[in-house]
Amino acid sequence: MKKPHNVNTLLRAGALLAVAVTGRNLAQAQPSCSVTWTGNAGNGSWSTASNWSPHKVPGPTSDVCIPTFTTADGAGLLGSSPSISVHSIQVSEGGSLLFGSGNVSIATSLINQGLISLYGTTLSSGSIGLPNPGEIDVFDNSSITSPALSNTTGTVWVYPGGTLRLADNPVQLQNGNLSGGNWLVSGVLVIPSDISQITTEPGAAYDTVVSVDSGAALQDASGNNALATLTSVGPNAVLSVSSLTVAQSLTSQGVVNVGASLTVSGTYTQESGATTRISGSLSAESVIVQPGSTLQGSGTVASSVTNDGTVAPTGSLNVTGNYSQAASAALTESFGATLHVQSNATLSGALNVTVNPKHPPKSGATYTALTAGSLNGSFTSHTAGFTLTTSANSIQVTKQ
Repeated sequence: MKKPHNVNTLLRAGALLAVAVTGRNLAQAQPSCSVTWTGNAGNGSWSTASNWSPHKVPGPTSDVCIPTFTTADGAGLLGSSPSISVHSIQVSEGGSLLFGSGNVSIATSLINQGLISLYGTTLSSGSIGLPNPGEIDVFDNSSITSPALSNTTGTVWVYPGGTLRLADNPVQLQNGNLSGGNWLVSGVLVIPSDISQITTEPGAAYDTVVSVDSGAALQDASGNNALATLTSVGPNAVLSVSSLTVAQSLTSQGVVNVGASLTVSGTYTQESGATTRISGSLSAESVIVQPGSTLQGSGTVASSVTNDGTVAPTGSLNVTGNYSQAASAALTESFGATLHVQSNATLSGALNVTVNPKHPPKSGATYTALTAGSLNGSFTSHTAGFTLTTSANSIQVTKQ
């Protein structure tokens, strides 16, 4: 979840883009804008009048258009930026705006369809809109104060070493329900309230995405994990975490990606449409895979698993409790993957074996599809072209 960050590259790109401003760029400015960035001075400085049309540095009554790249106070990220006060700002798609350390005050609205980068910036605005593909990238210690920060389809990305403090909940976070936007946390993101549900509005063009990298933190105003109260991940919502502990049961109808660990103090339930991908450990009192959902990956499920949908090991997947597979369910494996069940495995349903078409197994090749402390029942169907051999504690698959 990292983008390359090089200050000199950013500044060089800014100078080139500023020189390349044409009449076509200016034509994209909204009619309401009274001051438009041209970059004609070639120094990338907000404070240079000749970088603007008309030749006037924006002031408290200015409605500013940014059709291309600008920086506050030239290389503002290398030092302190001047205090900036304007009436409104619009950043066009493909445009970029960079603020260094300093105060930026916007009386009415900031509409960002481009890229805004904050380097230790204190930003306040009456409202902030982030329509796709609008993005705010945060480096260093920054804050945003806006009673109407709306991120329905855009992106807020806090980079490693960066901290962003939101003084107000975004519009999409109401009563614990986060219902829009991409929230990518590689540093520290502080929001006023906890998140108990992640949902995507019906008919929305983009998913709601919450991603918290290893070593990063999504915190509430008290410094606690803002996701500790999470109870559900809704349809078309995505939760990606390196490590997370929730203090109650958790239900998912969306996508949950687990890096190192997910610990659920209750039952983890996958409802229809859900996919959980694990590469570390999933710990719960019990795990329920309902019809139309998939649990896949490698690592450890520290629980018993009831499979009424699909379990799909990618490598070695270990279940520390019991494993029960219903008649309508499936264990789906690539040739060579294995489900290890520490306790009892009660089997029915299908064993689906997939192969790499570029390197298919030769006739007579074998692998162990399942091991268990004890076995009850058997698969009622399996992929054609393979033979199953069942012993007291394992099932072996042989290519015919």
